[in-house]
Amino acid sequence: MLPDSSVTFDDSRWPLRIVRLVGTLTPRQYEHYLETTTASLRRRERYLSVTDLSRGGLPTPEQRQRQVLWMQEHEELMREVMLGMAFVITSPIIRLSVSAVMHLKPLPVPYVITAQEKEAVGWASARIEEQGLRLAAERLRSQYGIPTRIYA
Repeated sequence: MLPDSSVTFDDSRWPLRIVRLVGTLTPRQYEHYLETTTASLRRRERYLSVTDLSRGGLPTPEQRQRQVLWMQEHEELMREVMLGMAFVITSPIIRLSVSAVMHLKPLPVPYVITAQEKEAVGWASARIEEQGLRLAAERLRSQYGIPTRIYA
């Protein structure tokens, strides 16, 4: 097991969830990531996810294949529950890996790939506001110091 690998879920800004992946996850950590995401979808509370891969490692071929299968299995539920997904990626190789998964199984929800969390949250706040959750969007913009005029 790699001691510097981890996955964390931050729901403190709900309906925005921030997921941070550090290093290459172990098989157990990766299954925990998928199980936690599945449990969130099954709650059927609409939300938007920002996945920060800026410190993430390259997923294994098995993890990429598992992600495609998981997306196929949960496509309808994702479409029903998720308002969108934003990815924070700074590595060209990680970006290529994410693109490969999306090529095999396109995301069923709007998404964006950025190099900064603030930009991802700005996009997310606009999506959240489009769903009629203006106060939640304003709170996010305030917390991140994002001007409303850029994303309104």
